[in-house]
Amino acid sequence: MKGNRSFQETIARIRQKLRSSRKRCIGVLLILLGIVLGIVSRAAGGSPSQDFTSGILMGLSAGILLVGILAVLLSFIRRR
Repeated sequence: MKGNRSFQETIARIRQKLRSSRKRCIGVLLILLGIVLGIVSRAAGGSPSQDFTSGILMGLSAGILLVGILAVLLSFIRRR
């Protein structure tokens, strides 16, 4: 019971910090979107058109991940 409460408090603190910084929250969401697109691109494939679509999704995934990471890093740097 005590461990569960500590976990919930930790999650609540993380949420509070994310809400206090909009750029950081957007960065985390972009990172999650990039991961999801990467997973979807791995699942797609087979015919040439599906391979093309899979490649586009993988490229978007990499770009979105980089933008998300940069947004989070910049929000931490500018906060200090």
